[in-house]
Amino acid sequence: MNHSARTVSPDQALLSDLFHEPVHRRTLANGLTVVSREDFSAELVSVQLWVKTGSIHEGDWTGAGLSHFLEHMLFKGTPTRGPLDISREVHGLGGNINAYTSYDRTVYYIDAPSEKTEAAFDILADMGLRATIPDAEFASERDVILREIDMGLDDPDRELFQSFTQAAFRAHPYRFPVIGLRPLFEQVTREGLYGYYKSRYQPGNMVLVVVGALPTEQVDALADKFFGSALPGLCPTPVVATEPPQLALRSERLRGDFNLVRGMMGYKVPGLADPVAPALDMLAYILGNGKSSLLWQKLREEKRLVQHIDASCWNPGSQGLLWISYLCEPGKREAVEAEVRRVLAKDLPKAVTAQTLAKSVRQAVVGEVNGRKTMSGQASRLGVAETVVGELDYPRLYFTRLSSLRPEDLKGAARRYLVESGLTEVSLEPKASASAADKTASAVRTLADFTETTLPNGARLLVQADPTFPKVHLRLALLGGPGLDTVPGACGVLASLMTRDTETRSAAALAEEVDRVGANFGEFIGNNTFGLSAEVLPADLPLAVSWLGDALLALRPSGESFDVEREGQLSSLLEDEDEILDYGRRRLRRLFYGEHPFANDYLGTREGLEALTLAQVEELRERLVRGPNVVLAVAGAVDEAAVKVALEPVLSKLSAEPAPAVPVLPSKPAQTGSFTERLPREQAVVLEAYPDAGVRSEDFHTGEIMDELLSGMSSRLFETVREKAGLAYYVGAARTPGIDGGMFSLYAGTHPGAVEAVLTEYDKELERLRSGGVTEEEVAACRTRLKIQKRQSQQTIGARAMQAALNALYGQPVNSWREYGERVDAVTVEAVTAFAQRYLDPARRLRLTVVPEK
Repeated sequence: MNHSARTVSPDQALLSDLFHEPVHRRTLANGLTVVSREDFSAELVSVQLWVKTGSIHEGDWTGAGLSHFLEHMLFKGTPTRGPLDISREVHGLGGNINAYTSYDRTVYYIDAPSEKTEAAFDILADMGLRATIPDAEFASERDVILREIDMGLDDPDRELFQSFTQAAFRAHPYRFPVIGLRPLFEQVTREGLYGYYKSRYQPGNMVLVVVGALPTEQVDALADKFFGSALPGLCPTPVVATEPPQLALRSERLRGDFNLVRGMMGYKVPGLADPVAPALDMLAYILGNGKSSLLWQKLREEKRLVQHIDASCWNPGSQGLLWISYLCEPGKREAVEAEVRRVLAKDLPKAVTAQTLAKSVRQAVVGEVNGRKTMSGQASRLGVAETVVGELDYPRLYFTRLSSLRPEDLKGAARRYLVESGLTEVSLEPKASASAADKTASAVRTLADFTETTLPNGARLLVQADPTFPKVHLRLALLGGPGLDTVPGACGVLASLMTRDTETRSAAALAEEVDRVGANFGEFIGNNTFGLSAEVLPADLPLAVSWLGDALLALRPSGESFDVEREGQLSSLLEDEDEILDYGRRRLRRLFYGEHPFANDYLGTREGLEALTLAQVEELRERLVRGPNVVLAVAGAVDEAAVKVALEPVLSKLSAEPAPAVPVLPSKPAQTGSFTERLPREQAVVLEAYPDAGVRSEDFHTGEIMDELLSGMSSRLFETVREKAGLAYYVGAARTPGIDGGMFSLYAGTHPGAVEAVLTEYDKELERLRSGGVTEEEVAACRTRLKIQKRQSQQTIGARAMQAALNALYGQPVNSWREYGERVDAVTVEAVTAFAQRYLDPARRLRLTVVPEK
């Protein structure tokens, strides 16, 4: 049979167009590689420095976390920049800077307006090539990372993964966490860290990736200017131990203070460059990617053994794992593992068909397209190809291999690699006793406005045509959430049920159809709204219209689907209770709002969910799914007239009766003062809350400035609490906005002995803001960051559709993003001081600390 026809399918043709977008690659005289791509779709640029070193390259220090420690220290100073200057300078540009460390790489990236590209090059070159690793900062950051390591002990997912890799790998450095083991990390010296830096951060071991509104010749000139003068140096490659063959099943069972069971099952597989890698990826897709996947249908929908299950193929280097992760109730772990084994042995061979393979390939195609939504995403994909695989053209080769796969290839890979002797099982369970440039400016495109059509029944249809990206996003939004819950959590369950059974499709058939075309279809639920989203390729728009139409007009949830979604939401609530910061935030909100329904988030309460009935959810649906309460926003590669023809008949069938009004939020907390709760954890969280301005308030944008002043690495609060005093690993501000009010909060994760010191720093900073101590320079930097963040949010069609829909529901101009910069620029220093005095009043302060039991 001739399989060449696969290569000219519409999906492959779409990818071929993407792969033909020119990528420029050159190597400087000192060995540094430069990879760049021009993209003038927005006045933005992503500049990324990829260093080919990670936790597996630490030689004699393997397991100590040198790479991660060094990532932190590169922010601490150069000969021309002090410890706090780097983040301040980037934020002053209106950009964002961040970094991450993995097993095989360390990446530093700046996303900024394209007119500030030269500064981004300068900063990354200074950090990468001229870091000083100051003694004082070494000691301070060492303490910060020690707290980060300790906080990992309070993160059940991190603990599970670390135990899983330690069990799966006996010799390879993958067995160590990237952050390092505490006993080894404590032995790291400044001299040892600096020696690692000088040996690994050499030009020949670096890749500079640039994507954005910048001509190639300008990228080359800037690379020469800022990186070209660095001298080449020796960069010895440490020997990475080879993992010996696994001969028998490995298992490990851990217990702790948790509500649910988390588990992982993994099989050894070859690395990404191996020809069998695409077949293994497709096996993982068929097994556990999406709600129509084999494991999801068998273990969640049919047998109700798990709350969540998925599968992934992780193979970054010469070897990896195909793993299955799950979340289940106590007492079900043995049954889950037995059923997974049965599915792999009995059901998987029958499930691998030409149809399921085609669906999985489609999902991979959509994933490749989605990875190119933003400048940062495009740069990341180029960085992986060049740095991890070593072949810039690898994506094209990978999808060529995908196009030639047959079901027999997947079955052969399963027989070879998904075997008992290569299996590792690890679970984390509750304790047995526990209850359960000019060219740039001229070439940048201008986004079209959303058009707005209001139907006679009050439903609104918003459309923004954007032919530059081959996807379509539909966002259905309604006012709802905790304020309109008849039973705490009911709106969240309703949103989930709207993606399941209808008159024309069962939940399984719908999930199968969504996954077959590589689409996304799901629910969302927030503080004030809920709804659905669908994102498809343009040819599949009629399918998306039918999914939304059925959800609005032909929803027929079964009792079984109701039980599944209610149990799933209850599981999510219990999962949140395991995370100390999430636990603290939920308790803070309940204390703040008292008996008001906004005291609960969208997950509701355990008592409410356990008592909730399908009839109550259906009654809530009847009250909320009405024309005046419905907004449908569509953005992407569409024809506006065709969208109206398709969707107006659907929306016009909704009732014209108004929905209930959202309850007004109180102007002050239900309680003030200080409260303490104790949990069996190692760390403490410190929270305090104040009233806030709602989304319709004239003070809302001033509140955004205040949030920026108190958040991020360049904030005074962060600099004081984390950088100078070393009191907390994380600290910042958060807003929980309602329509006409809200809650403004501060949070920090710290050592139990530092709680009072953190509260003292809260008091000092808020008093500075109330007394007029904020400067024009600080406010100007916040204005710039907010405007650039808004610009960055306009990159994706999904974010634009969501913002337009929310604007319509909140009574704001649909295209208010056009004037966002003007409104933010209008916020003065005096307005910020007045906001602090009015809202951040100590007399209306609520404090909550969550500390260890011991």
